[in-house]
Amino acid sequence: MLLRYFRINDPYRLLGLFVIILLVSLPFLIMPTGVMVSELKHMVLGEAIAEGKLMYIEVFDDTPPLASALFGLMNMLFGRSLLAGRIIAILIIFFQASYFAVLLIKNKAYAENTYLPALIFGLLCFFSFDLLSFSTDLLASTVLLFALNQLFHEIEFKIQRDEIVLKLGVYLGLTTFLVFSYWVFLLLTIFILIVMTRARFRKIALLVFGFFLPHAVLLTLYFYWGKTDLLWQNFYVSNFTFSGEMLVDTKGLFVLVAIPLAYFVFSIFMVNREARFTKYQSQLMQVMFLWLLFSFIQVLVARQVSPASLVLFIPPLAYFISHYLLLIRRKWRAVLMLWLFLGGILSINFISRSGDIKAIDFSNLFPVADSSLATIEGKEIMILDHNLALYQKNSMGGCFLNWELSAPIFSDMSTYEHVEIISSCFNEYPPEIILDKNNLMKEVIHRIPSLGLKYKREGEIYRRTNN
Repeated sequence: MLLRYFRINDPYRLLGLFVIILLVSLPFLIMPTGVMVSELKHMVLGEAIAEGKLMYIEVFDDTPPLASALFGLMNMLFGRSLLAGRIIAILIIFFQASYFAVLLIKNKAYAENTYLPALIFGLLCFFSFDLLSFSTDLLASTVLLFALNQLFHEIEFKIQRDEIVLKLGVYLGLTTFLVFSYWVFLLLTIFILIVMTRARFRKIALLVFGFFLPHAVLLTLYFYWGKTDLLWQNFYVSNFTFSGEMLVDTKGLFVLVAIPLAYFVFSIFMVNREARFTKYQSQLMQVMFLWLLFSFIQVLVARQVSPASLVLFIPPLAYFISHYLLLIRRKWRAVLMLWLFLGGILSINFISRSGDIKAIDFSNLFPVADSSLATIEGKEIMILDHNLALYQKNSMGGCFLNWELSAPIFSDMSTYEHVEIISSCFNEYPPEIILDKNNLMKEVIHRIPSLGLKYKREGEIYRRTNN
C-alpha cells in the first residue's frame, strides 16, 4: 500500500510524507537525547551573534558566516530551545524530500513520474538521530539541492543562458558559507559542465565568478572594517583542511549506513540490467553517481565528520534506491523490500541510539561535564580549553569560542597583536568566570597587569572580583 500510494503522480502525496516523517520523528521528540556538542556550540554562538558580536573579530570561531547568522536568528526567535531547533530540522527534511522529488519529476529523471523518491529521501534522513538537529550540514545540503536543480536545467537545455550558470555558481558559493568543505562541488560541477555540455571557457569562468561573488562581498565587508586578517585566519585558513576529525569512527559509520549501502548495491545491479534510459536520463544518472563519489571527497576534507555529515549522500542514494524499487517487476517483492528498508533504517537508529550496538560509539557527540564545576550557573564564562560542557548552564564571556583558534594567541603573549586582542576582549566583554586548567592566565596577567586586580584564581578557575 505504501509503495502504491507514493508511486502515483499526485502532489497531495506529500501530505502523506509529512505525516510519516512526523510520526517517525515523535519518539525522538518525546524522548530526546541530551544536547550534543555541536548543538551546544551553536547555541552559544547564536547568543553571541544575537548580542551583536562580529564573527572572527569578537567571536573567535571557524563557523561559516551564513551559518552563524542563522544561529543568531534562531537565538533571537527561540532562545536556547533544543525542541525548536529539532522541529525546524524535521521541517527542513520534509522540504528537502519534497523538493528533491519535484526536481526529479520536472526533469523527467524516471520513466514514470512518482513521489517515491520523496519517501525514500525522508526515510534515509533517519539513519542516525543526529540528523534531526538544526545543523550546518542540513542547511548546506538544502542549498546544494537548489544548485542541483540549476545543473539539471543546464544539462537539459544546453542553451547559452548565462543566468542559469551564474545562479549555479552563487548557490555553490553560498554552500561554503554554511559548510566550507562543500567547495569540492565546484570541481564536480566544472567537470560535469565540460564533459556533458561541452561548456567553453566563458561559461566556466561565469560559474567560477558566481562561486566567488559571495566571498568577494564578505572580503569587502571585512576590508571596510580593517579586519581581513582575522577573517582570513579564522574562517578561510582554519576551514581549508585535508584531514577531518572523526567523531564516530569509520566502523560505526558503516554500521549506521549498512542498509542504505546494501540497497544501493542492489540498485546498481538492477539499473544496469533492467533500466532503459534516454540520453538525458542517462546523463542525470551519471550526475548522481558523480555526486556520490564527490561526497566521499567532501567527507575526507571536512573539519569534523559525524553521521550528520553524511546527509550529502542522501539525494544520490534516494535516486538509486527509488530506481531499484521501481524496476522490481513483482509488486509483492517491491513492497517487501520497501518495508524491510523502512524497518532496517529505523531499527538501527533506535538500537544504536540506546547504545546497544557496541560498534557505534556516539560519546564524542556529547559534552563531558565536570562535576567539580557543577555549581557554576548563570555566569558569563570563558573556557580556555576544548571542553564546552560548562556552557550548558552559562553563556559566553569574552571572545574565544574555538580553542584551536584561541590557543595560539594565549600561548604566545610576546606578540603585541595577541596582547591587544586579549585586552580588547576583556575590555568589551569581561567574563565573570575563566576556566583555566593550564594556568595560561598567569602570562596574560603578567602582560596585562590590570587584569590581576580584577580576577582572583581559585583552583582551576579565575573569578572576577568587585574591584
